[in-house]
Amino acid sequence: MFCMKCGTKLPDHAKFCFNCGAKVPEGLGEEEAAPAAPEEPAMETPAPAPGEEPLLDIPGSHFTVLGKYPVDLPRATALYNQLWAPFNREGTRIAVLARHEIDRHLKEHAVENPVEFSAQVLKYCMTVCNPLFEQAVDLLIDHHIDYVTKQDLWDRLDDSIASTALVKAMLEDRAAIEAYEKDLAVEKMADKASWRGGGFGITGAITGTIKASLMNTAQDALSSLGRSVTGQSYSRRLEDFIRERSAKRDYPAMAYDFINTVCLVDLFAEINKPLVAECDFPRVSFETDKAASRCQNLLARLADGKIGKAEAMSGLCSCLEVTGDTLPVYQALLALEPSAASDVFGIAAAEGAELRLAQSVWARCVSARNIPADFRYPDWKPSFLRRRMYPVCGPAMLLALLIKLRDLPQIVCGKENPHVDIALAAGTYWIPAEARDVDFWGMDEQVVLDLDHPEATAWDAQHVHFHLVKFTGAAEAWAQDTQGQSLRQGQAALLAGDSERALPAFRLAAELGSAEAAWQAGRLQAAAGQKEDAQWSLVEAAVLGKREAGWALYQTLKANKNEQCAAYRRLAAEGGKELEAQGKYAEALDWYKKLAAEGEGAAYFHLGQMIEQGRGVKVNKAMAAACYDKAQSCGYEAAGPAIGALAFAAGQQWEAKAAAETGAQALADVQQAWQNYQRALEENHPGAAEKIRVLGLLLGRAMEAQGEDEEAMDYYRAAMEAGSQDALLQAARLCADAHRAAFDLAGACRLYRQAVKAAETVETQAAIRAEWESRKARVPLENRIDGLVAAMEDQMAKANFYYFGEKLSMPLETAMKAYGRRAGVNPGDVVLLCDSTHSLFWGQGEEGFLITGDGRFITSLGIRVSLDELGPVKYCEEELVAIATGTVLARFKGEQEEDQKFFRLLNDLVLLPQPGK
Repeated sequence: MFCMKCGTKLPDHAKFCFNCGAKVPEGLGEEEAAPAAPEEPAMETPAPAPGEEPLLDIPGSHFTVLGKYPVDLPRATALYNQLWAPFNREGTRIAVLARHEIDRHLKEHAVENPVEFSAQVLKYCMTVCNPLFEQAVDLLIDHHIDYVTKQDLWDRLDDSIASTALVKAMLEDRAAIEAYEKDLAVEKMADKASWRGGGFGITGAITGTIKASLMNTAQDALSSLGRSVTGQSYSRRLEDFIRERSAKRDYPAMAYDFINTVCLVDLFAEINKPLVAECDFPRVSFETDKAASRCQNLLARLADGKIGKAEAMSGLCSCLEVTGDTLPVYQALLALEPSAASDVFGIAAAEGAELRLAQSVWARCVSARNIPADFRYPDWKPSFLRRRMYPVCGPAMLLALLIKLRDLPQIVCGKENPHVDIALAAGTYWIPAEARDVDFWGMDEQVVLDLDHPEATAWDAQHVHFHLVKFTGAAEAWAQDTQGQSLRQGQAALLAGDSERALPAFRLAAELGSAEAAWQAGRLQAAAGQKEDAQWSLVEAAVLGKREAGWALYQTLKANKNEQCAAYRRLAAEGGKELEAQGKYAEALDWYKKLAAEGEGAAYFHLGQMIEQGRGVKVNKAMAAACYDKAQSCGYEAAGPAIGALAFAAGQQWEAKAAAETGAQALADVQQAWQNYQRALEENHPGAAEKIRVLGLLLGRAMEAQGEDEEAMDYYRAAMEAGSQDALLQAARLCADAHRAAFDLAGACRLYRQAVKAAETVETQAAIRAEWESRKARVPLENRIDGLVAAMEDQMAKANFYYFGEKLSMPLETAMKAYGRRAGVNPGDVVLLCDSTHSLFWGQGEEGFLITGDGRFITSLGIRVSLDELGPVKYCEEELVAIATGTVLARFKGEQEEDQKFFRLLNDLVLLPQPGK
């Protein structure tokens, strides 16, 4: 026979469907459960071999992810999922509830008797698991195995229970506390059979929990938890020891693990044995380790770019076909493709694992991604109205929350009010038809909902409501039709004076996106004294574009000095676009002017648009630009692109005018174009950067020709920032010319380095380096020395062993005594001194070298040479060496980073690659 609800083939005499859990009416036979289909011409199919029955396809065998990635489960796995899905689902639910309840009790009581408390937790866990064991017995009976009782199943799990962390903790605590009691001489008999606090031995605790008629009683195990944690009396030291030991125990986690391990994994193993042995159930075999390794390889190869997302998705789906641990694969699929959430949760539901997956997804979103704290609500979300919302980002997080609401409402929203409000970030979400007691709020214009069977689902009866969202798929047409019908019904009822009929019709139309309906609903609610509901309706109307609603909220909040009034002032201004769409330009202009007078940037912006485009007023680009500037100064960010577009257009006009001019007038016109392009670039207008590159180089050269070096560098810099390599080189050449006002040797070197780095080919890099060395050689040596000192003042001001400027006096006197006077050096000619002894106190300057303003290089080793004749040097193994000759110019005591920096500057700015030329 077949299930009348889901169509699953069931064994004869089944009492319930193990796929969907529906009850099967007693006496229902195969003929009654599966009505005959009308006869149709059948296609010929191969007849089964004699003695064989055709294998029927098991529901839940075939799935598709995103419509293109198949998941084909083996027949045995699909049958396993069918049988065990209700157990998985309910077992996970009671495990989570147990963890929650025990955690709640521990917040109210301190554990003073860990052994007895562990026993009570064990008793509680087995009590809440009792229905699963009853269901297991029913399952066996449905398959004609009627000799296994519930007590038999518990007895067979004795060893499993004894090996759980909960029971091990009980044993360890008993032994540790009895040992401590013995050490303290609290107990007279160290080998006493029962522990003083618990009143029974550990064996008695386990046996009493399992063997007694506990499982057949209706006692409330939770109430005993509270009794077990208080009321004992011990010595102070023993109490401290017990408290410290109890604090290390995670009782909620141990309870959760106990239920998952004993009442799911081990219980299934006990049920599966007789089903396989006596009912010809296929054995289920998994390749979990292999699937886990393959999953890791797929993700690693994807991260390395060796495979694409499609191949990774296909591979992960194939892992689902062979693994016994599906949760990590589900998690990987959702991380890789969040839009597959509905398909992935659907596959998980077939094995009853959707709650486990929901718990995992929710924990990751809340703990790892910290979505509740980082969620960005729009500025219009009313702070003056109280409504707790659950922030959700992404379809997987939403489905996780809906499943938690379905299975764990007492944890998610408490026992008093099962209804919740969900705030949705931008994205597309699938809403299952089973959703109930939820209000969905779009917190972004791009929140789109795809509803499961929108027309066939009684959303209102299920207390499901929508606010400020859009719809897609079949829901889009349904929403449009329903909105129109409801709005007309509300208007008709309002005209008839029937407010009671009008309000629900307007509310439904508002939920489906009607600003007018939300506005009318708010007015009716206000008239009925429903103040808070009326304000929420006004908020919806304002966000949907009803300008009167935004203005009403603005006026109210402004009077109350609520800073959020600015958000509704903006919404009121945005609502003026409805007047424009209707061609009511005069009304729109007046509306925008009224809001602009209140300091609203959006009003200035829309006013500027009307003036720029000549809607209801004469075109005036300058006035439009002024409106855009005012909008931007009021903080309206959307004005930026409009400003950029106007500025770019104006630049093009000036550039075209310059093309028709010559001489100074043409140059002035190009400069006007430049200024407009600069403004456009500030607003990131497309094409502005190219104009700045071209005109910056052009104007820079023009200013350079007129001797206006500072202005030329300003143009070059702007063009360089916009990405002009030509402007970069031109600026470098100007800075490298010792006869120009812009001369800056260090700056020129820096610019040439940038040019080398930006060059696209090795040949270009070599050419730029050669140009720099050529231009450096044209600079007089004295100017290069000045450039070196200036660079050191900028980059080595805190050097310890290089002296220049005001720092020269003391070490210079020592150096002159040691070797300077012998070399005939005039102290007044020295501009730089290096102390190679690296002395911080005595002996500064006794060894090292001096550099004079005219370029002489004098060392303590007796070397005197012009820097133009020296050539490049290198610092190697605490020695300064002339590369061309190998001559050691100075020796250092230890290595210092500043020595390397100085010699780089010396080579870059002063020394020539071919000395003497």
